[in-house]
Amino acid sequence: MSKKGFTLVELLVVITIIGILVGLMLPAVNSARESSRRVQCANNLKQFGLALHVFHSEQQMFPVGNSAPKNPMISWAGGWWGFQSRLLPYMDSKNMYDMCNFSFRDACWCSFEGRLPGNNPNIMIEGTGKCPSDPLKNEIYDTGYFGKFECTNYLGVMGTSPTANDGILLHGLPNCAISLRQITDGPSHTLIMGERGISNMFFGWPYCGYGDEATGVGNGDNLLSTQLGLSVGNSDGTHDFHFWSYHPGVNQFLYADGSVQPLTYDINFTTFQALSTRAGDEAVQMP
Repeated sequence: MSKKGFTLVELLVVITIIGILVGLMLPAVNSARESSRRVQCANNLKQFGLALHVFHSEQQMFPVGNSAPKNPMISWAGGWWGFQSRLLPYMDSKNMYDMCNFSFRDACWCSFEGRLPGNNPNIMIEGTGKCPSDPLKNEIYDTGYFGKFECTNYLGVMGTSPTANDGILLHGLPNCAISLRQITDGPSHTLIMGERGISNMFFGWPYCGYGDEATGVGNGDNLLSTQLGLSVGNSDGTHDFHFWSYHPGVNQFLYADGSVQPLTYDINFTTFQALSTRAGDEAVQMP
């Protein structure tokens, strides 16, 4: 009496078919996962939008993007605190806000030296400050002299260049803070925050950021201009000064009205720059 069963050839055929089906399904599964991560990332930006508007409601202006020292010729006191640190109380992080000594006698990063992990907000960045699509979102960088820092994916838009002062979140003293009434291009036509992948050169300090050494206005750390356009990037340290993300083909931005919209990498450069100015009076057709 013969036993029923599969031959080796039949088993190999079945295994091959299963492998083909899995191969066909994986892109769809990965696409669904990325779609979910992108939605979460957009929600993070919306949380920043809510915090910015609550801040504005209380102060009648948005926070200064990156603070200048009160008198750089004498002291760096109070210098380079990022606007993200000012928003902590409005993002359910009052405990972290209380750890920031805004009246410290020197630059902000000096105030974190020697801090224990549970008392150092620079290594306590919460999920709303990170895009779930970024593989470096949980990295902690030990800079040596400046201590340990985590980085953010969400940077403020400072305008068409680091020193043009034509955006919303600027570097300077409190009198550089911008209000909604100064955004004459319209809040729904003006970018206030956008995504950039975390750099392996540890650019992206949100609460305390000097930025590139050429200007020291926060460019690349907690602020970014549209000077280099919008294009695909990576984490190798050569794409620290332009907006990019891990979302295929698009980068998400927060507008000054609190809405979040994706922009594609093929956006016209002039249009992209026009969207980053608060009072340029440009005729912009929304992407």
